[in-house]
Amino acid sequence: MYIRNYTFSDKKETLEMIKQTIQEVNKNDYSKEQLDAWSSIDEYLWTNSLKDHSAILMISNKIIGFADMDNDGYLDRLFVHKDFQNQTIASKLVNYLEKSNRSKKFSTFASITAKPFFIARGYKVIRKNTVNLRGEQFKNYYMEKINENKDSV
Repeated sequence: MYIRNYTFSDKKETLEMIKQTIQEVNKNDYSKEQLDAWSSIDEYLWTNSLKDHSAILMISNKIIGFADMDNDGYLDRLFVHKDFQNQTIASKLVNYLEKSNRSKKFSTFASITAKPFFIARGYKVIRKNTVNLRGEQFKNYYMEKINENKDSV
């Protein structure tokens, strides 16, 4: 397993991994309608959303993880392949992005499913949030963490 930068030639495989992951990993926390809305990713918006982000992949013969963060420390997306859950892949991806970012703090909107992962990493819930996506309402959590490595980068 290794981490490398995402390139746009990875889009098809990455989006397929993310769609499958959403449908399987989050099914205990969200309805079928919510999962369908969430996994219906617009490819144009996807490409646009990555322009000012550091985006990375975890590779093990195929793409098994994706994460991206902007220069202000906002972690936009974090997905680990449905068949590779609980193998420290998410931690490795987030560690990589946090260590390479000079922001004073990190933030994310964590899903219900991801909230315990972020709490274990030292993120604090700032507020509960509701977002509308493709006609569905989702509960998630805006979370923040102070960048303890800011001065050592």
